[in-house]
Amino acid sequence: MRSKTGILRWIALGVGVAVIGGVAAITFTRVPPVRAALAAPLSINIKIEPPKLGPPHFAETLDVSTFQRGNLHTHSQWSDGDRPPKDVYTWYRSHGYAFLALTDHDNRVSPETFAALEKKGFVIIGGEEITMMAEGKPVHVNGLCTKKTIGGGRFNTKREALLHGLTKVHDQKGVALVNHPNFDWALTLDDVRVTRGAELLEIWSGHPYVNTEGNAERPSHEAVWNTLLDEGWTIAGVAVDDAHHLGLTKPNIKPARPGKGWVQVFAEKPERGLICEGLAKGRLYASSGVTLTRIRVTENKLSVWPKEEGAVVVFIGDGGKELAKVERGAEGDASYELHGGETWVRARVSLPNGKMAWTQGYRVVR
Repeated sequence: MRSKTGILRWIALGVGVAVIGGVAAITFTRVPPVRAALAAPLSINIKIEPPKLGPPHFAETLDVSTFQRGNLHTHSQWSDGDRPPKDVYTWYRSHGYAFLALTDHDNRVSPETFAALEKKGFVIIGGEEITMMAEGKPVHVNGLCTKKTIGGGRFNTKREALLHGLTKVHDQKGVALVNHPNFDWALTLDDVRVTRGAELLEIWSGHPYVNTEGNAERPSHEAVWNTLLDEGWTIAGVAVDDAHHLGLTKPNIKPARPGKGWVQVFAEKPERGLICEGLAKGRLYASSGVTLTRIRVTENKLSVWPKEEGAVVVFIGDGGKELAKVERGAEGDASYELHGGETWVRARVSLPNGKMAWTQGYRVVR
């Protein structure tokens, strides 16, 4: 039997451990997840700071002025496109793209197969559109930077289909892109919620039949993205072509042409490894025709530099609320400084002709 003094010592020690453990648990539950920093040269200066006590501030800082333009969703005659892969790769290469992921339905196009088409400044990314049917609706997930064909099929529920695509892509350490939720009004917000862990979401598409803007009953793809950001997701929004047509189309068919939507990945060089790493970490901005020459996030300010004249920058936060509308300043930049209460902030840049660009939603911590 232990002495009374010994028992008191053990009780005191137990209380101390419990207190320390409780503090540690509180500390970790307060910190939202942040992506690991991308190792990069000076032109891509990204630094993640541990959260500090005090005023709200961005969880990560970055200063990027080097980007690699690419498309993540395009088709060839290997599925339902109208031209062979060689012609599709050649089109993107000749129009100034640094990379292309050809994503034919249930048919991964290997970069090695068309390695001869890679030239200085242009690389091929492995890709496939995993094409599934569930509950009478099309459910599509792009597998990017994968190693072999996955394939889709029929599933009893949309949840099962989405999890199939997401899991199979991640089994290959690839990057999962959730495609066009509003295509045939297939995926509701609750359906998309099943894909937590996916790296990318289509928020804008050049395909004329995917209902990017939503309708009176369904939110736009961008609005779906806002909700996911509100819920703490780190999913990155992308713009794509979903191109099918390089040539003439049949009467009464709206063509899905290339060159309408793309991403600009934060990478010093157009190298496959760097591109895939940038996609996996959401290090990119999306565009339907606006060019950003620089993106900077300091401890308390988000700034963008649009290239085109007449650009208007809207900074957006929780709930998709417009925080500020700013025109380019004397130095060509537009900035938003944190006021308090934000949990994330992103920028949407618009031109008078309707073209836009979107930064990612950058997380705010306290």
